[in-house]
Amino acid sequence: MPSIQRFLVQNGEHAGKAIELSAFPFTIGRARECDLVLDDTGMSRLHAQCDIDHLNILIEDMGSTNGTFVNGRRLESGEQYRLRAGDEIRFAHTCIVIFDDPVTTAQIDPVTMSIPGLEIDPDIARVTIAGTPLDPPLSPHQFMLINLLVDNAGRIVTRDEVCEYVWGPDEEVSDQTLDALVSRLRKRLIDADPEHDYIVTRRGFGLMFQNRKRSF
Repeated sequence: MPSIQRFLVQNGEHAGKAIELSAFPFTIGRARECDLVLDDTGMSRLHAQCDIDHLNILIEDMGSTNGTFVNGRRLESGEQYRLRAGDEIRFAHTCIVIFDDPVTTAQIDPVTMSIPGLEIDPDIARVTIAGTPLDPPLSPHQFMLINLLVDNAGRIVTRDEVCEYVWGPDEEVSDQTLDALVSRLRKRLIDADPEHDYIVTRRGFGLMFQNRKRSF
Protein backbone atom coordinates (compact mmCIF):
# COMPACT_ATOMS: atom_id res chain seq x y z
CA MET A 1 0.00 0.00 0.00
CA PRO A 2 1.70 3.25 -1.10
CA SER A 3 0.46 5.36 1.81
CA ILE A 4 -1.12 4.63 5.15
CA GLN A 5 -4.64 5.64 6.04
CA ARG A 6 -5.21 6.89 9.57
CA PHE A 7 -7.66 8.15 12.13
CA LEU A 8 -7.28 11.77 13.30
CA VAL A 9 -8.58 11.77 16.86
CA GLN A 10 -10.75 14.80 17.67
CA ASN A 11 -11.47 14.45 21.40
CA GLY A 12 -10.73 12.59 24.61
CA GLU A 13 -7.39 11.36 25.90
CA HIS A 14 -6.06 10.72 22.38
CA ALA A 15 -7.11 14.14 20.99
CA GLY A 16 -4.65 15.49 18.45
CA LYS A 17 -3.11 12.10 17.70
CA ALA A 18 -2.94 10.35 14.34
CA ILE A 19 -3.63 6.61 14.64
CA GLU A 20 -2.21 4.74 11.64
CA LEU A 21 -4.24 1.87 10.23
CA SER A 22 -1.24 -0.24 9.30
CA ALA A 23 -2.30 -3.77 10.35
CA PHE A 24 -5.61 -5.54 9.85
CA PRO A 25 -8.01 -6.39 11.25
CA PHE A 26 -7.64 -3.18 13.26
CA THR A 27 -9.75 -3.45 16.41
CA ILE A 28 -11.31 -0.70 18.55
CA GLY A 29 -12.73 -1.24 22.01
CA ARG A 30 -12.29 -1.28 25.77
CA ALA A 31 -10.28 -4.52 25.88
CA ARG A 32 -6.54 -4.07 26.37
CA GLU A 33 -5.74 -6.28 23.40
CA CYS A 34 -7.50 -3.89 20.97
CA ASP A 35 -5.35 -1.86 18.58
CA LEU A 36 -7.12 1.33 19.68
CA VAL A 37 -8.03 1.10 23.34
CA LEU A 38 -10.78 3.47 24.51
CA ASP A 39 -11.10 2.98 28.24
CA ASP A 40 -14.65 4.13 28.82
CA THR A 41 -17.69 2.36 30.23
CA GLY A 42 -19.69 3.33 27.13
CA MET A 43 -17.42 1.20 24.97
CA SER A 44 -17.86 -2.51 24.42
CA ARG A 45 -14.82 -4.74 24.88
CA LEU A 46 -14.67 -5.29 21.11
CA HIS A 47 -16.64 -2.34 19.81
CA ALA A 48 -15.69 -2.08 16.12
CA GLN A 49 -13.03 -3.16 13.70
CA CYS A 50 -11.54 -2.09 10.40
CA ASP A 51 -10.50 -4.37 7.58
CA ILE A 52 -9.02 -3.78 4.14
CA ASP A 53 -10.21 -4.75 0.69
CA HIS A 54 -7.57 -3.77 -1.86
CA LEU A 55 -7.12 -0.03 -1.07
CA ASN A 56 -10.50 0.38 0.62
CA ILE A 57 -10.83 0.52 4.40
CA LEU A 58 -14.03 -1.04 5.73
CA ILE A 59 -15.36 -0.35 9.22
CA GLU A 60 -17.77 -2.68 10.98
CA ASP A 61 -19.65 -2.47 14.27
CA MET A 62 -19.09 -5.66 16.24
CA GLY A 63 -22.44 -5.73 18.00
CA SER A 64 -21.58 -2.94 20.41
CA THR A 65 -24.11 -1.76 22.98
CA ASN A 66 -23.84 1.96 22.26
CA GLY A 67 -23.12 1.89 18.55
CA THR A 68 -20.66 3.04 15.92
CA PHE A 69 -21.72 6.11 13.94
CA VAL A 70 -20.39 7.28 10.55
CA ASN A 71 -21.32 10.87 9.65
CA GLY A 72 -24.10 10.68 12.25
CA ARG A 73 -25.63 7.40 11.03
CA ARG A 74 -25.49 4.37 13.28
CA LEU A 75 -24.13 1.27 11.58
CA GLU A 76 -26.10 -1.92 11.82
CA SER A 77 -24.35 -4.74 13.68
CA GLY A 78 -22.17 -6.56 11.17
CA GLU A 79 -22.63 -3.90 8.47
CA GLN A 80 -19.42 -3.03 6.64
CA TYR A 81 -19.05 0.58 5.53
CA ARG A 82 -16.35 1.72 3.08
CA LEU A 83 -14.67 4.75 4.57
CA ARG A 84 -13.95 7.83 2.48
CA ALA A 85 -11.57 10.68 3.20
CA GLY A 86 -13.14 13.12 5.66
CA ASP A 87 -15.68 10.68 7.12
CA GLU A 88 -16.42 11.32 10.81
CA ILE A 89 -16.65 8.19 12.97
CA ARG A 90 -17.98 8.22 16.53
CA PHE A 91 -17.63 5.26 18.84
CA ALA A 92 -20.52 5.32 21.37
CA HIS A 93 -20.34 8.72 23.08
CA THR A 94 -16.65 8.32 23.76
CA CYS A 95 -14.41 9.16 20.84
CA ILE A 96 -14.70 11.00 17.52
CA VAL A 97 -12.17 10.43 14.73
CA ILE A 98 -11.79 11.68 11.16
CA PHE A 99 -10.72 9.19 8.50
CA ASP A 100 -7.71 10.55 6.59
CA ASP A 101 -6.96 8.75 3.33
CA PRO A 102 -4.00 10.01 1.25
CA VAL A 103 -4.77 7.35 -1.37
CA THR A 104 -8.08 9.11 -2.12
CA THR A 105 -7.16 12.76 -1.64
CA ALA A 106 -3.98 12.45 -3.69
CA GLN A 107 -6.12 11.73 -6.75
CA ILE A 108 -7.19 15.39 -6.84
CA ASP A 109 -5.07 17.50 -9.22
CA PRO A 110 -5.00 21.00 -7.73
CA VAL A 111 -3.29 22.81 -10.59
CA THR A 112 -4.72 21.41 -13.82
CA MET A 113 -8.29 21.21 -12.57
CA SER A 114 -10.71 22.05 -15.33
CA ILE A 115 -13.30 24.76 -14.83
CA PRO A 116 -15.05 25.08 -12.40
CA GLY A 117 -12.42 25.05 -9.69
CA LEU A 118 -9.41 26.89 -8.38
CA GLU A 119 -6.29 27.34 -10.46
CA ILE A 120 -3.09 29.06 -9.44
CA ASP A 121 -0.31 30.68 -11.46
CA PRO A 122 2.66 31.15 -9.12
CA ASP A 123 4.71 33.02 -11.73
CA ILE A 124 2.37 36.01 -11.66
CA ALA A 125 0.79 35.34 -8.24
CA ARG A 126 -2.66 34.94 -9.76
CA VAL A 127 -5.54 32.80 -8.51
CA THR A 128 -8.56 32.07 -10.68
CA ILE A 129 -11.83 30.42 -9.72
CA ALA A 130 -14.13 29.13 -12.45
CA GLY A 131 -11.81 30.79 -14.96
CA THR A 132 -12.16 34.26 -13.42
CA PRO A 133 -9.12 35.86 -11.71
CA LEU A 134 -9.68 37.10 -8.18
CA ASP A 135 -10.04 40.87 -8.24
CA PRO A 136 -8.52 42.52 -6.32
CA PRO A 137 -5.65 40.03 -6.20
CA LEU A 138 -4.84 38.25 -2.96
CA SER A 139 -2.44 39.92 -0.55
CA PRO A 140 1.13 38.52 -0.57
CA HIS A 141 0.52 36.51 2.62
CA GLN A 142 -2.83 35.21 1.37
CA PHE A 143 -1.25 34.11 -1.91
CA MET A 144 1.65 32.40 -0.12
CA LEU A 145 -0.81 30.49 2.06
CA ILE A 146 -2.99 29.24 -0.82
CA ASN A 147 0.14 28.42 -2.85
CA LEU A 148 1.45 26.29 0.02
CA LEU A 149 -1.87 24.47 0.41
CA VAL A 150 -2.22 23.82 -3.33
CA ASP A 151 1.35 22.51 -3.55
CA ASN A 152 0.49 20.07 -0.75
CA ALA A 153 -3.01 19.13 -1.87
CA GLY A 154 -3.99 15.75 -0.48
CA ARG A 155 -2.20 16.09 2.83
CA ILE A 156 -2.61 18.13 5.99
CA VAL A 157 -0.32 21.16 6.31
CA THR A 158 0.47 21.90 9.94
CA ARG A 159 0.22 25.33 11.50
CA ASP A 160 3.99 25.36 12.03
CA GLU A 161 4.55 24.68 8.33
CA VAL A 162 2.26 27.57 7.43
CA CYS A 163 4.03 29.99 9.77
CA GLU A 164 7.48 29.02 8.52
CA TYR A 165 6.49 29.29 4.85
CA VAL A 166 4.51 32.53 5.07
CA TRP A 167 6.45 34.50 7.68
CA GLY A 168 9.82 32.74 7.79
CA PRO A 169 11.44 30.42 10.35
CA ASP A 170 12.59 33.21 12.70
CA GLU A 171 9.29 35.08 13.00
CA GLU A 172 7.09 34.49 16.05
CA VAL A 173 3.51 34.29 14.86
CA SER A 174 0.56 34.25 17.25
CA ASP A 175 -2.41 31.92 16.82
CA GLN A 176 -4.61 34.99 16.37
CA THR A 177 -2.47 36.27 13.48
CA LEU A 178 -2.54 32.91 11.71
CA ASP A 179 -6.27 32.43 12.28
CA ALA A 180 -6.96 35.92 10.92
CA LEU A 181 -5.00 35.16 7.74
CA VAL A 182 -6.84 31.88 7.20
CA SER A 183 -10.18 33.57 7.83
CA ARG A 184 -9.49 36.38 5.34
CA LEU A 185 -8.33 33.95 2.65
CA ARG A 186 -11.29 31.65 3.22
CA LYS A 187 -13.67 34.63 2.90
CA ARG A 188 -12.11 35.68 -0.42
CA LEU A 189 -12.53 32.17 -1.81
CA ILE A 190 -16.10 31.81 -0.50
CA ASP A 191 -17.03 35.19 -2.00
CA ALA A 192 -15.83 33.88 -5.38
CA ASP A 193 -17.39 30.41 -5.03
CA PRO A 194 -20.01 30.26 -2.24
CA GLU A 195 -20.88 26.62 -2.94
CA HIS A 196 -17.48 25.10 -2.20
CA ASP A 197 -15.03 25.23 0.72
CA TYR A 198 -11.50 25.07 -0.69
CA ILE A 199 -9.78 25.15 2.70
CA VAL A 200 -10.62 22.30 5.09
CA THR A 201 -9.63 22.60 8.74
CA ARG A 202 -8.56 19.40 10.51
CA ARG A 203 -8.96 20.42 14.14
CA GLY A 204 -5.76 19.92 16.12
CA PHE A 205 -3.74 19.11 12.97
CA GLY A 206 -3.82 21.87 10.38
CA LEU A 207 -5.26 22.76 6.98
CA MET A 208 -5.88 20.90 3.74
CA PHE A 209 -6.70 22.16 0.25
CA GLN A 210 -9.73 20.57 -1.44
CA ASN A 211 -10.44 21.54 -5.02
CA ARG A 212 -13.62 20.92 -6.94
CA LYS A 213 -13.65 17.56 -8.69
CA ARG A 214 -12.96 17.47 -12.39
CA SER A 215 -16.09 17.75 -14.52
CA PHE A 216 -16.33 16.28 -18.00
